[in-house]
Amino acid sequence: MMKAPSHILDLPDGWTADFEIVRTLHGSYAGIARLSLSGVQKCALVITQQLTWDGAFERACARAAHFVREWISSARE
Repeated sequence: MMKAPSHILDLPDGWTADFEIVRTLHGSYAGIARLSLSGVQKCALVITQQLTWDGAFERACARAAHFVREWISSARE
C-alpha cells in the first residue's frame, strides 16, 4: 500500500484527503480516497483500477476535487 500526501491536492480550508493506493494482483493500481472536513470524514471514494500509480492518484485527485466542489455547492443552496 502506498499513501499519497493530501497537501498536493489544493482543497478549501478545513478539507483534508487521505489516499491509499495499492497494486493489484494483475499489476494495475486501485484504492480509496477518504475526504474529511474539520477532522470529520465526509466520504470515501473508491478509485477503480488504473494502469499506473500516477494514473490512480490523478483519478483520486480529480474525484476528490469534484466531491468537495459539489459539497460546497450544495451547502449554499
